[in-house]
Amino acid sequence: MTTNSLFFYNKFMTKIIINSYELDEEQLKPILENPKYSLIIAGAGSGKTLTLIGKIKYLLENHLALPHEICTISFTNEATNNLRKNILKNCHVEVPTFTFHKLALDILKKAKIPYKIASPNLLEYTIQEFFHNQCFHNSFLKKQCYKVFSLPSFLPSKYIENSAKQPMIQKQIQTFINLFKANGYFQNDLKNILFTAKKEPILYLIYAIYLLYENEKESQNILDFDDIILSATKHLQENFLNLPFTYLIIDEFQDTSLCRFHFIQEILKQTNASLCVVGDDYQSIYHFSGCDLTLFLQFTKYYPETKIYKLETTYRNSDELVKTAGTFIQKNPDQIKKNLKSNKHFVKPIKIVYYKNVNTVLEHILKNIPDSQEIFILGRNHFDLKKYTKNLSYKMLDHNQILFDKFPNYKIRFLTVHAAKGLESDVVILLNLENTLYGFPSLQEDEKIFSLIKKKQPFLFEEERRLFYVALTRTKNDIYLCVPKYTPSRFIKEIKKEKHVESLFC
Repeated sequence: MTTNSLFFYNKFMTKIIINSYELDEEQLKPILENPKYSLIIAGAGSGKTLTLIGKIKYLLENHLALPHEICTISFTNEATNNLRKNILKNCHVEVPTFTFHKLALDILKKAKIPYKIASPNLLEYTIQEFFHNQCFHNSFLKKQCYKVFSLPSFLPSKYIENSAKQPMIQKQIQTFINLFKANGYFQNDLKNILFTAKKEPILYLIYAIYLLYENEKESQNILDFDDIILSATKHLQENFLNLPFTYLIIDEFQDTSLCRFHFIQEILKQTNASLCVVGDDYQSIYHFSGCDLTLFLQFTKYYPETKIYKLETTYRNSDELVKTAGTFIQKNPDQIKKNLKSNKHFVKPIKIVYYKNVNTVLEHILKNIPDSQEIFILGRNHFDLKKYTKNLSYKMLDHNQILFDKFPNYKIRFLTVHAAKGLESDVVILLNLENTLYGFPSLQEDEKIFSLIKKKQPFLFEEERRLFYVALTRTKNDIYLCVPKYTPSRFIKEIKKEKHVESLFC
């Protein structure tokens, strides 16, 4: 019997129900075929979590694996906890479910390697100490410091300590060091970067702070988040650890960093486990924190026998919305082509609301949404909401719920687009689609030092485009885009031409 005929035979003989939903043919295929290596490319709202849990249920019910032999990995504590609860609900057993860091800690514990975890503020504190004290005890570093702050060297140090540029420079250094470590670089790499970058003054400061930070951790025998994964990886490279896993299942794989990927590779070398990764390149929005999308796009380069599956039926969005969002995102030629489809239909689910007065647009939109609908208000930035609520009094409740005085019966939640990834709502209102530095797309450019450790994005606003796609696909019904009439975002100028987009004015 051929692979295809075997699949169709199994399909008619097998029903998998997760959270009261029967899995469709696209979702069943990677479960029933069950290859050694599989890459499941899942469109927004296509039921990737149901598929992932369905795979675990199938493995358990068909005695292909015992619960402790399945290792499931997601990226955040919240996502991992939700996944654990859903696996227990549908499979009636506990299955090992980790974040990357929890799995690495578990390996260090099994290996009986002592560790203490550094305060998450340690790097920030080290940078502050450097600028308030230590850089002035070394004449060379002091000179570089004045260059970075564009100040004449004869001024006293208080001009640096009180400089308006200091928070921005400290943030740049912190981001650089975090990215540097997430990409698996070490001290010698930083020396080479310093040499090839023609001795940029800020790199001397970064190098000095990096050494201080590493020495501080070593003196206290503590590990930061990246050290935890690097340490576990190093131990696996040097020692055999009897790990029980026969299946590794990784969610949100598009957000993997290089050091996490190396960690997984070492686990696979030791266990010879099957590997199933699930994700969506259209929703890769954490490049700034070290995630490397090429690991997803070029997965078959690392594992050539990989079978690729696509989940292209969305159960969240209307067909008109996914077609419009798909056209928008696929203008980047480096994205994987998908033909997303839906049985839901709304003629014009994307509504551009042009306004002259930023103080009235939000109230105008809310008045036209029934109070029975759950509403997300999304911002590109944390501070976007304040700009739109100067004439609206409200209270912030738990879980970012908003209670507006004028709309006491409405269920509304404010989130950044980054925080809304993976979530959905009946209606979405997206703020700040303005052609400004902090608009959407954000016009802020990375400092050139980041290009030394990050892969250059070849397509203009590549990640901002994916972030906009994430925002569009959070809605089950309509999305309202708040756009200033005279300074519309370049994304609005592009998307307004689509036939399923409606222009409104207030």
